[in-house]
Amino acid sequence: MLSTGGKLSQVDPAVFYWLDQDCSVTGVLACHVDDFIWGGSQTFATTVIPHLKSVFQVGREEHDNFCYVGIEFITVDGTILMQQESYIKNLQPIHMDSSRAVQRNSPLCGIEADQLRSKIGQIVWVARQSRPDLMFDGCNLASNTKHATVQTIHEANKVVRKLKSQQVTLKFQHVGKDDSLKLVVFSDASLGNLTDGGTQGGHLIVLMGEGGIFSPICWQSKRIRRVVRSTLAGETLALADGIDNAIFLATLFSELTTGETKRHILPVVCVTDNYSLVDALKSTKSVTEKRLRLEISSIKELIQAQRIQRILWSTTKEQLADCLTEKGASGLVLLQALSNGKWQLE
Repeated sequence: MLSTGGKLSQVDPAVFYWLDQDCSVTGVLACHVDDFIWGGSQTFATTVIPHLKSVFQVGREEHDNFCYVGIEFITVDGTILMQQESYIKNLQPIHMDSSRAVQRNSPLCGIEADQLRSKIGQIVWVARQSRPDLMFDGCNLASNTKHATVQTIHEANKVVRKLKSQQVTLKFQHVGKDDSLKLVVFSDASLGNLTDGGTQGGHLIVLMGEGGIFSPICWQSKRIRRVVRSTLAGETLALADGIDNAIFLATLFSELTTGETKRHILPVVCVTDNYSLVDALKSTKSVTEKRLRLEISSIKELIQAQRIQRILWSTTKEQLADCLTEKGASGLVLLQALSNGKWQLE
């Protein structure tokens, strides 16, 4: 890669990029084990790629419409659609005899436990790649494997059926001019909603441009890293995680569009449905919980440094990250927004 003039990303060691004579990025290549995916100018395609193909043994090459590491990419009029329908189609529930299925409180035997762990791994992988609406379900199942029962298998099978019941396609589109771009972080938390009393936090990050048009970038749902004593604490820590990821993505975006990590840093807009958090970030009054003051102070510093452009409040109904943290929360609002590729912040 380096011998062809490529540069290793300072942010992501699996990404390489190439600059033209004007120091503008002309091509980007990402690798996963022995699979490559690239995009770039015609010059990049006719000069760099042939050289790489002469160095690496390429078994198969596909363009526009292809499957990459189990993810299907489809190009339609300049818009890239991403889905995993073929993988999901082959995903089957765990079979149980009818006599065993009714023993819902019975602990699992070794074979059943192995089957459950394998199925949860498949569910979580799909959720991380293309089904953010099922991230909480997958994470919640994964947290119950140590004390899993037949009921846990029923719950895993229910998620599999949910996966197969609705086709979801993510849309990656041109969202506008560079000066209109921003990263929007939707963050949420649900206090004490895990089986063992833990709190789940989650966030969704999108690249948004003119008129609310966006492309999804990443999402996350995981247990809050420490014990929290209030909804405000959970929401603050979930937002802090989202901001951390957004700053990483903003740095990577700058590097892959300009060749420099600090040349074009995207502004970050944060959306939360917790008004107490919005108030705490705007107020000079300190919150009661002392450990929480440190997190809030860190976010305030980012606001003052203009790394965060705005903190917005939304209703729970309009919070796209709501289904990332609550069992049974509807993912319809999120899926509708992803399907349309558009969401009005205000």
